[in-house]
Amino acid sequence: MLAYSSYDKAYLVTLVAAGDVNAFNELFRLYWDNIYSIAFSITRSKVVAEEIVQDVFLKVWLKREQLAEVKNFDNYLFIIARNHIYNQLRAKAVQFSETDVEVSETPEKQLYLKETVQIITEAVKRLPKQQRVIFELSRNEGLDHAAIANRLKLSRLTVKTHMNKALHSIRGYLSRHNIMFLLFLCLLLFVL
Repeated sequence: MLAYSSYDKAYLVTLVAAGDVNAFNELFRLYWDNIYSIAFSITRSKVVAEEIVQDVFLKVWLKREQLAEVKNFDNYLFIIARNHIYNQLRAKAVQFSETDVEVSETPEKQLYLKETVQIITEAVKRLPKQQRVIFELSRNEGLDHAAIANRLKLSRLTVKTHMNKALHSIRGYLSRHNIMFLLFLCLLLFVL
């Protein structure tokens, strides 16, 4: 067995892109703490954070052929983790908005969840049409910039620009509505 721990990260990524399981295991070992820390800081749940780490690395493995094109693996991994966490939050919010809240839920929990869903939905609705379409294709359908560019007949740079503007607008809207407090509260409710 090769001493994978002696390889630099860029070479490990190249090996993973070629399907090397041992190199993948080494990358997992190297980055596990970073992704876990990010997930735990948002979810405050060890179990959920561990699941997120596993899901993120599963995505990396399933899309390993694309790694050859990745210029900065740290950023690539962070973006996958961030998007996965966001998608989980959004799915939970949608789940609560589309289903009846259990009778055992307190009125306060119901109100916080309803307000959170409304604010997130409103933030997305307020985006200009092109930004909203690109954002929804990315988050709802899980498409990357290249796939969105192909579908909408736009350049990747245009898609990236619109996505950055959309995220900036949403963050601004959420911060004006103190949504971070509500999101953390919802995460705590999901864990309990």
